Amino acid sequence: MTSVEYNCVKCGGKMVKGFAADRTQASYLQSRWVDGEPVNRTILGIQANDVVVGNDIVLNIRGLRCLNCGYLELYAV
Repeated sequence: MTSVEYNCVKCGGKMVKGFAADRTQASYLQSRWVDGEPVNRTILGIQANDVVVGNDIVLNIRGLRCLNCGYLELYAV
């Protein structure tokens, strides 16, 4: 099996695969893409910090990072 090499579109440096992680109190979760604008949840008329995710399209976020300049390319897959 051959491994694919990715080059940075900004500086030509080597890109490495990765993903965005969100930290919870006890662990890390893979970040997700949700189509549309974020809407904060309300509880008894008080706006909370979390957002509502209904039946919208939800996709994992994967990406590439340049080892030279730090440029990120993110993809919803």
